[in-house]
Amino acid sequence: MWTASLGLRMLGSGRYALGDVIGACIYAGSPASRRRCASNHRVLDPTLDRRAAQRRALASFRNYARTSVDFVWQYGVPPQAMHRHFRAYGLGHADAALEEHGGGVFALAHFGSWDVAAACGFASGLRVTAVMAPVGPDLVTRIAAWARRRQDLEVLVSSNAARGLIRAVRRGRFAAILSDLPDRGDTVTVDFCGGRVEFSTAAAWLARVAKVPVMPVDCRRHKGKYRLVVHPPVVIEPGDSDSDVTQRIATGLEAAIRSNPEWWYPFGEIYQR
Repeated sequence: MWTASLGLRMLGSGRYALGDVIGACIYAGSPASRRRCASNHRVLDPTLDRRAAQRRALASFRNYARTSVDFVWQYGVPPQAMHRHFRAYGLGHADAALEEHGGGVFALAHFGSWDVAAACGFASGLRVTAVMAPVGPDLVTRIAAWARRRQDLEVLVSSNAARGLIRAVRRGRFAAILSDLPDRGDTVTVDFCGGRVEFSTAAAWLARVAKVPVMPVDCRRHKGKYRLVVHPPVVIEPGDSDSDVTQRIATGLEAAIRSNPEWWYPFGEIYQR
């Protein structure tokens, strides 16, 4: 990992040529996924014709491959050097959550880069805990978990995630939860990106149980640097259900996707029929 990271750092922005080739190859070799991706983009933006939707789908595949390349690239970047590669916005929301509540919840979607977001957060003094599902073969999953832990990203397996997340936020950490397209756990159906989509209620539940705020977060590359954005907390009013809170989380995450749809990764079945 260190050697691969060094090689990618030596390439500079040229590493994205590699990512583009990988993304284009996966796009070409995955006819079902690319059709679903294009179809989902047309639900998000009904003004797209078929060719425009295909181009946007290709951009999604390429950007996903670029973020995969940057997962390796950021492994060897020291925290003090990471500041040269990103700009952070809204960190005051996280600082306030830490000061007033002792921790918080970050809600993310399948958009932009999660690993670079964690590295940017680490460089900014935010300590993050996340749940990790299997990533392909067991060896790949173990390598990914090991690399993430090295960046002070505490990784929990699904079997002990609930208790671990509660303990984490009570120790002054931020729980990062991918809210859309959950593979397990309790869900609700929300309005999201032009249709009805299943969302995990984990972020809303954890915020309520641990008595901490939940903040939508996104991270994408823009003009040569990553932009880490911590959005204002979703206010949980007395009497709000997890469904009410999750809908507000979904609305907060949707704004970034609509502004930058090429960084969205809708490769599977997104919308409820």
